[in-house]
Amino acid sequence: MTKDALPTQDEAVAEIKQKVVVSLWPTVAVVLGMSRGSVYAAAQRGDIEIIKLGRLKKAVSAPLRRRLGI
Repeated sequence: MTKDALPTQDEAVAEIKQKVVVSLWPTVAVVLGMSRGSVYAAAQRGDIEIIKLGRLKKAVSAPLRRRLGI
């Protein structure tokens, strides 16, 4: 994956399997088939569990793995 390219579905799933927290954009958005704005709105509503690291918002992988059945 180059800097400007979005990850493939398989690359995003592999990242979710390997890491404790992942980026909302593009990793979670690609896996859930959401736009950038939609994934951040879902996080704001609490549909995606996040933690804040300074000003960054990261998705917690364990709930995503359960949601995806992986």
